[in-house]
Amino acid sequence: MTNRRDNNSLAKSRIRIAELAAMAMCLLFTCGFGWKYIISPAVSSSARGTKNTITYDEVKGYAFEGDILDCDGAVIMSGYGNSHTAYAYEPECYSFSYLLGYYTVANGRENTYGLRGSLADRLLFYLDDDNKGATVSLTIDKGLQNYAYTSLLAGQEGSITVIDNKTGAIRCLTSRSTISYDVNDLESFLASDVPGAQFRRGTYENDPPGSTFKILTAAAAIEKAQQENLPDEFFLFNDAGTYTPEGSDWMITNWNDGVFGEIDLDTAFKNSVNCYFADLGIRIGQERLLKTAKAFRIGTDIEIPFLCTLHSKTDLGDGQPVTIAQTAFGQGNTEITPVHLALIAQAVANDGVMMHPYVVKSINSGNMPLYRHINSRIGRCISSSVDARLKELMHQAAENYGLYEGTYGMVYAKSGTAECANDRVHTYIVGFTEDASFCVSMNNGHASSELYWITQALVGYINQIYGR
Repeated sequence: MTNRRDNNSLAKSRIRIAELAAMAMCLLFTCGFGWKYIISPAVSSSARGTKNTITYDEVKGYAFEGDILDCDGAVIMSGYGNSHTAYAYEPECYSFSYLLGYYTVANGRENTYGLRGSLADRLLFYLDDDNKGATVSLTIDKGLQNYAYTSLLAGQEGSITVIDNKTGAIRCLTSRSTISYDVNDLESFLASDVPGAQFRRGTYENDPPGSTFKILTAAAAIEKAQQENLPDEFFLFNDAGTYTPEGSDWMITNWNDGVFGEIDLDTAFKNSVNCYFADLGIRIGQERLLKTAKAFRIGTDIEIPFLCTLHSKTDLGDGQPVTIAQTAFGQGNTEITPVHLALIAQAVANDGVMMHPYVVKSINSGNMPLYRHINSRIGRCISSSVDARLKELMHQAAENYGLYEGTYGMVYAKSGTAECANDRVHTYIVGFTEDASFCVSMNNGHASSELYWITQALVGYINQIYGR
């Protein structure tokens, strides 16, 4: 009996050990699988890339890329009826190319760019019963995007941005770079060795803002005058056509060597008088000028969900008068993107409050919502009283550019011409209507006056889509 009991106990012990070993093996396998395919991809971009390449190779033969729609539900790209990869008809295949981007896998490596790159997990890997990826609805107006690309950029290198004043929704973000990129022809695009071939100018191009920065210099001066109860004489200046900051031999001149004599802020802003704003910046002072730039989020990264992060900077160095003067009229060490300039206009349009920009409105798999954007504020940039005065200045400037109230309604704007590296000239017009803000940005120009007709046409189209 003793031997039989001992044998039973030994057998039970062995079974128990085997069970524990099996459980340990299962646990190890589960942990290993979870780490490799769930945890590690969530925390490591290289691990996520490895997982995605395996998944892509598995599904590419039967999965259809999800549809991408504009703000009204019109199809921009669709994966049905043509191929498993989504397809865009002309002109969308060009006008949306730098915004949509691509997702491909080659030689075990991911190639990602734009919205299709960042949304591949929804567009390609989150499949419904018909093996179709999720549907992504954008804030972009397809007609406006095509018009801006085809008729306004018209082959020139640059970008056009339009943002809804109240919500931050991007209604247009089109770009022309060094090559014409067809979103349906990824192989030739990826093989291109043209410098800047994949450069989305609106979000990546960091250049001096030119005279558009005078919006911020004016805001800082108006705030100083209001807070310190300064008389109107604070804004008077005798312009001789040249200005040399104290302690330097660097001479500032006005555009086209203009001389304006005794002028106030209204005249200086409307005519973009460099000497006036150089002197005004010095009298405002480094601290207040930087504070205003910071309030408009210059030097702070701004994220556009699923697309990119906007970068900018301003640097007054040791705060010498010559550095402050250069910055105050839009040169110096300030760098900013065209989309950020449009956001500055949006903040002025919205009573001084900047909204978070966004381009993806919603993501759905059939009737199942996967994502919904919720409008939110970045923050207040200026007070309502400063904002109201800025609007007066910008409306006068807009009429100077041919944006007459009787024809276009209430329009507010500021032009800018920036001298950049390699003798390149970057021209801008930023501004807003009662409904939307904009930035027209062109490379390789000569003067911002070349953008007047483009801005007039753009404002006319904006008024049309908003029903004015």
